[in-house]
Amino acid sequence: MVGKTIGRAIDEGELPVYIERFGASRDEIFVTADRCATNWATPVFETLPTGALGLYTYYERLAQGLRQLMAGSRKFALDFISRDDIAALTRESAEISGIQHVMDVDRSQVEEILELSPVEDILDL
Repeated sequence: MVGKTIGRAIDEGELPVYIERFGASRDEIFVTADRCATNWATPVFETLPTGALGLYTYYERLAQGLRQLMAGSRKFALDFISRDDIAALTRESAEISGIQHVMDVDRSQVEEILELSPVEDILDL
């Protein structure tokens, strides 16, 4: 929807200031436009609606975020990613999704470490 709205604003020449700082044409505003232009012939690319460009750009951003998550967890194929690789940032999202809250992710390991070595022994090091 945002891509479609931006497309209308480009056609009418009335881009908002917060969008105008990125450019004034489809190629300048949509980061993935040049990649789409190389994948399709020029006449086909020119007929693509801006909503489609916006959706494609959105999915590319999601894909990049997933690649970063996978690299950070050292799991380089989707088969190896699980719900244990992510954490919920709020208690509400943890309750709704069933994903552990960020403060609870390593709680059992921390408690195990603290049980095995009393604080006095750690301070004596």
